Amino acid sequence: MRLYFFLILFCLSFSVHAQTTISGKVISFEDSVALPGVSIQNINTNQWTYTDTNGQFSITLNAKAFELEFHFLGKQEYILRSSDIGNTSQVLIKLKDENLELNEVTVTATPTTSKVGSSIKLDEYAVDQVQSFSVGDILQQLPGQTISAPDFTRSKAITLRSANTTNVNAFGVSFVLDGVALSNDANMQTYDDSNGLLDTDNVNSSIDLRTIPASNIEEVEVITGIPDAKYGNLTSGVVKINRKAGVTPYTLSANLRQGTTSMSLNKGFKINDKGGALSLSFDYLNSNTDPRESLKKFNRINTSAIWSTHNNDNTIKNTLSFTFHNNFDDINYDKDNDDGGQDASSRKDIGFRVSNRLSWKPNTQIIDNISLNAAYSYASQRSYKQKFINNGGKILPTSTETGLAPGEYTPVAYLQKSEVFGKPINISANVSLNKVLKTNHTDHSLSLGTNLSYTDNSGKGKVVSSENALTNIALSSAGDSDGNSTRPLDFDSYVKPRVNYGIYLQDNITHTFVNNKELYANIGFRMDMQNGFASFGPRANFGYELTKKWSVRGGIGFASKAPSLSQIYPGDQYFDMLIADFRTNEYSFNLIQTYKQEIGKLNLSPNKSWKYEIGTNYNAKIASLAITAYYNFTYNGIVSDDKYTSVSVPNVDFNFENPNQAPTYQISGYRDMLLTYSQAYNGSKTKDKGIEFYLNFKKIQSINTSFSLNGSYTHSTTFNSSERFKKSKDPLETEYLYGFNKTQPDIRDQLKLTATITHHISEIGLLISLTAEQFTFSTIYPSIIDLYPHAYLNGAGKRIEIAPEERTAEKYSSIVLPESNSTDNRTSIYHNFHLRISKELSNGLSFSFYTYNFLDYQPMVESTISGKMSKNDPISFGAQIKYQF
Repeated sequence: MRLYFFLILFCLSFSVHAQTTISGKVISFEDSVALPGVSIQNINTNQWTYTDTNGQFSITLNAKAFELEFHFLGKQEYILRSSDIGNTSQVLIKLKDENLELNEVTVTATPTTSKVGSSIKLDEYAVDQVQSFSVGDILQQLPGQTISAPDFTRSKAITLRSANTTNVNAFGVSFVLDGVALSNDANMQTYDDSNGLLDTDNVNSSIDLRTIPASNIEEVEVITGIPDAKYGNLTSGVVKINRKAGVTPYTLSANLRQGTTSMSLNKGFKINDKGGALSLSFDYLNSNTDPRESLKKFNRINTSAIWSTHNNDNTIKNTLSFTFHNNFDDINYDKDNDDGGQDASSRKDIGFRVSNRLSWKPNTQIIDNISLNAAYSYASQRSYKQKFINNGGKILPTSTETGLAPGEYTPVAYLQKSEVFGKPINISANVSLNKVLKTNHTDHSLSLGTNLSYTDNSGKGKVVSSENALTNIALSSAGDSDGNSTRPLDFDSYVKPRVNYGIYLQDNITHTFVNNKELYANIGFRMDMQNGFASFGPRANFGYELTKKWSVRGGIGFASKAPSLSQIYPGDQYFDMLIADFRTNEYSFNLIQTYKQEIGKLNLSPNKSWKYEIGTNYNAKIASLAITAYYNFTYNGIVSDDKYTSVSVPNVDFNFENPNQAPTYQISGYRDMLLTYSQAYNGSKTKDKGIEFYLNFKKIQSINTSFSLNGSYTHSTTFNSSERFKKSKDPLETEYLYGFNKTQPDIRDQLKLTATITHHISEIGLLISLTAEQFTFSTIYPSIIDLYPHAYLNGAGKRIEIAPEERTAEKYSSIVLPESNSTDNRTSIYHNFHLRISKELSNGLSFSFYTYNFLDYQPMVESTISGKMSKNDPISFGAQIKYQF
């Protein structure tokens, strides 16, 4: 039924093709100087042009309704609408300098001016509202997020519109940098489980937000609703990051905050009239926020070059970007450890990305614009940990097949190491054809496109050796122990490249009724082929102007996210059991039974989601209000599932015929044993529903103050499995090894409000902003229906059901879950407060001071299960100085 609905909407007839030409001049508001190279783009249709050396422009539009966006670095953006000019075709545009001398400055996240869909925009001053070292700090201003001092001790991701901060949601967020999608899908820095070797590895999640510096970001737009069909490989939303590209003065800035320091230098050069502009950026960051944790230092260098050019007749524009990054941490030693400071870790990540965006307006009536984007990225990654131990002499299994075999001995005192070497490679390309058509009352902006992505990892992978083996993958010298072990794994030979592709069709429609009211519809359809699975789905957003101030909107859409290489190629599972270990002055002999569980390539289908939303916007003279209610259903989410298998363990008899030689042996029988392991599968379903709002008051001139308020309520329900598989808490238990408990969905909700008061005196370039966060409540509801098991697994791997009247029997006590599993965990209301003061001087110098939790308010908040807990980090001070010359 959905498909028929969207096919009907696509079947439109186009009878009239007319054009409108808008011409004019763009000058500086302050001194009336002509501005060459101003970018002019029709937001509705993506038609574009530039001003010439005299600031003159002329753009021919195929649509009656238009919104022309005038963009020039260092100037405030200006939007010219068709309703603003009446029958005039000649206009004079005056762009104001973008600084604190503007009458109104927006310092908070605000809804975009789009008539359809829901998205949030943070411009340059909103980017600086919190002290931002990376894009992760900027995104803290979104509804439902928490504002806190920058933390570089672990990787940083973001979840959108969810009360359950899972990797499935974060994995579904797409990041688009300067029009090109970024990817973390080739990251495989795991060692002995599905998580990263280090806290900073960020495997099976979104881009590590610490790695994108904030110093050269012009604006960030977050599409939390239904994106256009051109955006693929996502389920949760889109984060669009635009860096500064164009002619700019030298900008030198420095940021300092308790253990974290960054320096950046940016400059945009005009090469010549034909050569366009070259923007260069350099950013360095050093962080050690807790000197007691010397293993968690973080160093980062990012450099970029963006070359933008267009031809004289404005039919071709091209942007070539090169970005180099280096997380150049040397090995960080734990000097406080009593082993002589030999505990250490290191995370190396050095790489580059080259991308090119080409837009061409061919001289033909069939196509208005052709866009071609291509990108290539390569990185060399090394995750490393070491620890000195003096209880070695352990046995390292080395067999790669099921059977009995001896292992190798580790030294008695040695430096154990774990290393993973990765070389992720990402190649992407997309092509789109655009055409604007017009009937008497309806404008259509049609797009047809395709995209392709290639993902691989050619690193040498996991490294394991007997000289440096971890104790958790080596066997002890006593008893009949077993363990889930690790073997060397060469990514280059094991991983096969993943190739995904997709096609889409999009029609953005504006219909004007006889009463001049307008109806907007962005309707698209997309097909993706991901890991061999096809996904088909529509996307549509609708909007209608009830009045010039009040509009309503709604949307529905489908999206899918391909599994990562680490999920598709997890490596085989190995289980090792020490059968015997004999050591004398004459010989050392051991025997290990190895079981290999072949995994190979997992046939995982993409994560998928349906998104629905309705909302309204109201713009009055004193304030603007935007409210959105949403419902998101994500399914096929990739999570880990506990699996078990029963194996036959040999009973081995040994013959000691010669005391100077190792014994011989023979198998006398077998006994059953249970082995457990985890494996990724498409088993997660999540329903996120909620409401979010933005209320922004215009500046009250008499007191130079403005107010804004945003908030969100989110209720999330996650379905994983109908049973919980839990091991006995009694290590001596031999019969009731695992219990099965019936579960209900994991349900969570939260309500959070954020208010900002901004005192802005434009005459002296002073801005003082106070932000108050209210964490109204958050609740984690119990997922266990009954603490008592309804079945158990015995030592032979046999599942046995428990009669209802016997489930409370004492013999099952070791597999009964604790009472906390059946209690609501609700956190009560508390607040936090942050302060920003910024001052711009006329000589290009500006200062900003930031204080997180400036009241040093750390309340003891009641939690149902945990009791009273201290909330909010201690007060934290930061400062930024910026100089333009």
